[in-house]
Amino acid sequence: MQNTRFMTDSPLLLAIRSWGSFLRGYQPVEDLVETSQRCGWNSVAITEVADLGTAVEATREGLKQGTQIVTGVELPFSKNDTILILPRDPGGLEELHRLVSHYHLYGEDSDGENSDGEEKRTRHPLTPEHIQDLKNCWIIVGSSKVARSFLDNDASIRSRLIIEIDRWRSSLAQERLNLDFAKDQRLQTVASSRFGGTEVLPPAQADLLDAIHLNSTVQNISSNRIRGNVDLFSPSRLAAIPTVTEWKNRYHDLPETIETAVRLGREAQTYPRNPHSTIFPPVEIAPGQTAYGVLYSRCHEGLRRRLGGIDRAALERLTRELRIIDDMGFVPYFLVVGEIVEEAQRLGMACAGRGSGAASIVSYALGITQVNPLRHSLRFERFLHEQRKDLPDIDIDLCWRGREQLIDHVYQRYGSDRTAMICTRQSLQVRSALRESARAHGVAPYEIDRLSRRLPHRSDATIQECLSDDPVLAAIGLPHREKKTITAAAQWLRGRPHHRSIHPGGICIADRPISGLVALEHATRGIVVTQLDMYSIEHTGLIKIDLLGNRCVSELGSTRDLVEIRTGRPLEIDDIPEECPKTADLLKEGRTLGCFQLESPAMRALLIQMKAENASDVIQSVALIRPGPSAGGLKDEYCRRIRGEKSPDPPHPALLELLADQQGLLLYEENVMEVIATVLKTTLTEADVLRRKMIHALKKNGVSELEKLSDQFVTRAIQQGFGVRESQKLWEHLFQFSRYSFNKSHAASYGLLAWRSAWLKTHHPAEFMCSLFRHHAGMYPFSTFVSETRRLGVPLRLPCIHRSGEDYLLEEDGGIRMPLNTILGGRDKSIHSVISARPFSSPEDFMRRTVLSCSEMEDWILTGALDCFGVPRTRLIWRTCTRRQKERSSPTTALVCDLPGIVDEGPGLTDFSPRRKLKEEIRLLGASISAHPMTLFRKEIRREKCQPISTLKKWAGKNVRIAGIRLASRQHPTKTGSMGFITLEDEEALCEVTCFPRQWSRAKSVLLERPEVLIITGRVDIRMGVLNIIAETVAPLSKKKHHKN
Repeated sequence: MQNTRFMTDSPLLLAIRSWGSFLRGYQPVEDLVETSQRCGWNSVAITEVADLGTAVEATREGLKQGTQIVTGVELPFSKNDTILILPRDPGGLEELHRLVSHYHLYGEDSDGENSDGEEKRTRHPLTPEHIQDLKNCWIIVGSSKVARSFLDNDASIRSRLIIEIDRWRSSLAQERLNLDFAKDQRLQTVASSRFGGTEVLPPAQADLLDAIHLNSTVQNISSNRIRGNVDLFSPSRLAAIPTVTEWKNRYHDLPETIETAVRLGREAQTYPRNPHSTIFPPVEIAPGQTAYGVLYSRCHEGLRRRLGGIDRAALERLTRELRIIDDMGFVPYFLVVGEIVEEAQRLGMACAGRGSGAASIVSYALGITQVNPLRHSLRFERFLHEQRKDLPDIDIDLCWRGREQLIDHVYQRYGSDRTAMICTRQSLQVRSALRESARAHGVAPYEIDRLSRRLPHRSDATIQECLSDDPVLAAIGLPHREKKTITAAAQWLRGRPHHRSIHPGGICIADRPISGLVALEHATRGIVVTQLDMYSIEHTGLIKIDLLGNRCVSELGSTRDLVEIRTGRPLEIDDIPEECPKTADLLKEGRTLGCFQLESPAMRALLIQMKAENASDVIQSVALIRPGPSAGGLKDEYCRRIRGEKSPDPPHPALLELLADQQGLLLYEENVMEVIATVLKTTLTEADVLRRKMIHALKKNGVSELEKLSDQFVTRAIQQGFGVRESQKLWEHLFQFSRYSFNKSHAASYGLLAWRSAWLKTHHPAEFMCSLFRHHAGMYPFSTFVSETRRLGVPLRLPCIHRSGEDYLLEEDGGIRMPLNTILGGRDKSIHSVISARPFSSPEDFMRRTVLSCSEMEDWILTGALDCFGVPRTRLIWRTCTRRQKERSSPTTALVCDLPGIVDEGPGLTDFSPRRKLKEEIRLLGASISAHPMTLFRKEIRREKCQPISTLKKWAGKNVRIAGIRLASRQHPTKTGSMGFITLEDEEALCEVTCFPRQWSRAKSVLLERPEVLIITGRVDIRMGVLNIIAETVAPLSKKKHHKN
């Protein structure tokens, strides 16, 4: 296990702590290893606080920089003492994993909730009994008292117990006690302290980290520090990393402490530099069968079921894949993933695999993926081949509502002690950094909310720039000096790890208790997660399976079910054709709001530009819409070619047939493999190896490595008959494209889902929109899809106490009924009481037999939920108010309602106006259901002489004035300032508005006021079929004058 390149007489530097200890350290591992190397250290111990999450990262960094990394942990033992634990051998590493896991999983109890509703937990200190099980670890302690407790509990620990001599932090008296005790007990001593970086952290920054970690304020922390009351793991206790010479000089009179450090550097167990053998979950195989035999049978059965038979091409592909999978030892992996997908289907859960795994016909046969790799020319070598070193990775998209149920099955099926979710390490970004800094500096919570809401979650700009760029942000009320301190501190915090959370879907399953393979801890909701993240977990040999909640998958499954219920005929999602003239019309006209992957303004424009007609076109659009192809000009080039404006010439005539379906252009990562294989007349496996080397060199900016790869390619291309210049041009083309190339298998997975979504919207709009409302997670607000439903001619109906349930319902005539829980402020208790007690004979019967409060009753009336009684809403409100007054024993003549327009006329009240009803719908339901909200302003809009959006094509090249509701807006930085884009909607259509920097700087302040309707003047621009408004002025409808630019 040891790396013999390291000097055997090199001492081990004990001990370094990185920012991987979550606010208990302050520099990243990479910087610490580099600093250590610069200071002359060949061997260092990185010991995080009760954490092994940086172990793999540190080991890789050490290997890269030529430094041996020993991974240990530092744990609290008492109020004033900590201990260091280093593994001696692989068994010690397993013991360390189990101890850290036990510390986090079983070392604390719940003490109820605090005043904020957060769970309070009490941590139990470690005891000597916990430590005595560490038979293959060194235990390093800085207190003779602690050492005595270990020896009293277990005398055999003596050979593993080391006394720490710390000449950076300990007093002379403490050192004397430790040396005398070690001599008396014949214990080893070692030179050791705690180091945190190139320099000691300034007090202000250390106080900031302590305040955030301890949920305190900088002022309190500073006061405590002055009084000598400092947290045991405060970064203020960390020293700067010394040079080897400085370190040796400090201990020149204690050579035995140096000798122990040398021995630890020679003998301590480093984290494995290469993954263990792959660890698969156990697979249940019947007697007389083999895992390969089971996989073989299931694949053949699955292909016959999905394809209606197995032709020669499918059989050859399946046979080749099975051989490679078997040779690489991955048969159990496919059986396990297949079993999980089979269970999802048994539970009635829609699911779809994606990623490079979609290139496998084995995955397709097992029902893991939905894309036929033969039909779409997906290359298995992009997913798996004999020369790939990393493990296969299949992502499964599931119905988001059933995902937790499936994960519960995985835990039960494979064992809760052998299963864990994978963590992600959350770092502070623009908004979170400012929140933490402001809170630590004592800013009131309401001010923090007010300030942070105006900031993006992420941005390339500094926090100071984010604040100054916005006039509203700049005006928010903090004294200049205080704001400067807070923003500077927030900027320093950005990028620092703050906490762990649960990966959106990553789960790993072992064939043994997982706590011996990787350290575990509790994340939110008590879920157990690995301390290693998704980038490091492979290092343990554990296979990662992603079970991801995907609302589109939920929508497809729900739409299928609704269609089957309404028509009485089965609908198989897999049977949706990949060619359809009606769906093609939907795509070419950009009417794809609500369709997975197809609803953004850029994508809707692209579909129009490329005249998308079928599933293959949609798959190509998924690759083209990415930032790289857009910025690099590939998207526009493709559209010009497909529209006949440019000829579809490939990079070389030899590639004409290969790229014929792509207008002669490279669109996917697989194209790089195919071009290399074609030009060099080699296998796709070798081509993928070369492609991966190129990508690796690009990421690492390895100029010399890229030059070497270029020379290899050009030399071999020349050998195959290509000229020197054309070989060089081909390499340059491949090199430039690889900077932003996209996986075709992933594009096909998402593209097929997107096509099916568009097909269902075309052929079953009512069922599609009902499902969309049930699982809404689009990029637009709820009100946008209300309008889209109206444009599709599908009635959307108000909640009704007799017909509505707890989810959207599709009624017999194709109308969609809103659920009761869409009414603002409605309690679950109230909704359940209505559903269980209905039907009701009268309003009074309803009031008597339900538990709605008077305020709830009024809101339900105002939304139309009680319109089924045929009584005007004003009179129902009157009865509710009368009931309230009777409950208060007040005379009805003293009744006062807070609703304008209601007078004391009793039964003679007239109903609310349509305008008033719309306003109440917007307030209580989040959108106007009965009519488009623009109808509220139609009189004012007519005075503005605005053109309807649906008529703008006939105004091409001319200036117009339009009115609409903003659906979305976004900002894009340019060299001359930020541009802005607005999506605008009126009753009939949508359009996109472009604001150049000068116009955008004025428009932003208008948008921040959140006007109900915008009036925009500008020029109608149509390019490649896509209509856009180039804005001149942007103003709210209520303003008499526009902002002039």
